[in-house]
Amino acid sequence: MAAPTGFTQAYLIIEDGDKIDCWFNPTDYSISRSNQWNVEPVVGKEEPKVEFTGAGQTQLQLSLMFDDSEAENGDVRKITDPLFAAMEVDSELGGGGKNSGRPPKIEFGWGKTTTFKAVCTQLSINFTLFEANGTPIRAEATMTLLQIEKPVRRGGGSRNKPQNPTTHGIAGIRSHVVVDGDSLQGVAYRVYGDATKWRSIAKANGIDDPMALRRGMVISIPVIRD
Repeated sequence: MAAPTGFTQAYLIIEDGDKIDCWFNPTDYSISRSNQWNVEPVVGKEEPKVEFTGAGQTQLQLSLMFDDSEAENGDVRKITDPLFAAMEVDSELGGGGKNSGRPPKIEFGWGKTTTFKAVCTQLSINFTLFEANGTPIRAEATMTLLQIEKPVRRGGGSRNKPQNPTTHGIAGIRSHVVVDGDSLQGVAYRVYGDATKWRSIAKANGIDDPMALRRGMVISIPVIRD
């Protein structure tokens, strides 16, 4: 099936120049940030003394699904192994002295949407489907990326404009990975609350037969504006 108009593939850029393509675009990801405050009770007063002690770092939590079940002799480790390799210490990236090496920086991108330069503080791979001989053919990867550099401003302008991340990519499109039992009507009900809007999904993906969904297909979910 041809990719719908405007569809682009998400990816991870590794500092050493490698690019890891996401086999399926994420259905969601989250960005969080916390600041540090010191709260001290004040004798005889209801309100404590609150003092700002420093800014916390921004974190990106990202979940990716990889499925090689349709391939002959499929093995999902050909993508999970490079993810683990991106966590390994590279001596060429050391800063001298005690810092003789470190893992590479990583940046997540999706079309024109890019996040900050970060390091991966946690990677978890959950293998969920196997061949009869034990070869894993489906996996879910969960990554936590910690920001270590400010994002680059694009196009100048006011510092008050949002930069983290830049979200000027494919407006109104997200993706869904088809699982056993899925139907366009069921997907439409889950995302829109109205099963009769399945035709919008079918049109966005060029689907002529709504019963022809296959496990592992990635379909785009357009935003419907009433």
